[in-house]
Amino acid sequence: MRLVGNIVYIVIFEKRGNNKYKKLQLSWRTITNRQHELALSVSEQLYTLCQNEDVYYSIALDESADINDSPQVLFFIRLITSDFLCYEELLDLGTLRERTRGIDVLNLFTEKLCTVNLI
Repeated sequence: MRLVGNIVYIVIFEKRGNNKYKKLQLSWRTITNRQHELALSVSEQLYTLCQNEDVYYSIALDESADINDSPQVLFFIRLITSDFLCYEELLDLGTLRERTRGIDVLNLFTEKLCTVNLI
């Protein structure tokens, strides 16, 4: 969040001739680490919301194939809290190993719900 705050401050409040944004660390490793930290933060917040007893949710599945023709299933979750706040996030990505039978998708779905403690 600090990086985003710095960029917003530079874009909005600094004069055009000043190039403070060039002093920010933007190596590939830094960007990768920050993206990973943001993804972990979103996942932790989502898992915390799922643990509340007064949360209603629905889950959508989308099956697709990657570039190597490996079947994948995306799990999306929509949460509604008792305060009527809505959240919609990508819950997880699962790869089917062999075939895309209904039982395989069901087993993967059950496995992902167990990791979030929704069952």
